[in-house]
Amino acid sequence: MELYAAGFSLHEQRRPEEQIQAMKDPAFHCDALVESGTFIGLLFYWEAVGVTYVEHFAVVEALRSSGAGSRALAAFCPAHAPVVLEIDPPVDAVSTRRKGFYQRLGFAENSYAHRRPPYRTGFAPHPLVVMSWPEALSPEAYSTFSRMLSHRVMRYAQVGISQLAAT
Repeated sequence: MELYAAGFSLHEQRRPEEQIQAMKDPAFHCDALVESGTFIGLLFYWEAVGVTYVEHFAVVEALRSSGAGSRALAAFCPAHAPVVLEIDPPVDAVSTRRKGFYQRLGFAENSYAHRRPPYRTGFAPHPLVVMSWPEALSPEAYSTFSRMLSHRVMRYAQVGISQLAAT
């Protein structure tokens, strides 16, 4: 949870009580990434019929650019396709590198206008780019992902599903 807190902005994190509830949902998976007996990162994801949503993925800072993240996702994606994740729009060096990282792994950028609800009150929804593996999402697959995000994932957020209709 230290990596979760350090690796994501506050509006991208659940409060601890909501995270505990999410972890009880059978569709939610919280994986510690381990390589040669060493913790290298985390992978939080949701599984639904027709789509796997990577909600949070982070590699320990000392191991970034070592290939550890690429190896983890290269092993994960074929077993969970199609895989969907969200990234910040590429507007600076960091966000541009992140997009390139996913593209090198075979993720496709999707053209759907997508606004991510915040996990906590006091924050506004923000635009994100939807990436998917192994190819761009069909409208039906995007709809499945969007419904899962709105009706399952956000169930475990301070904002809550009742406030999503207003965003």
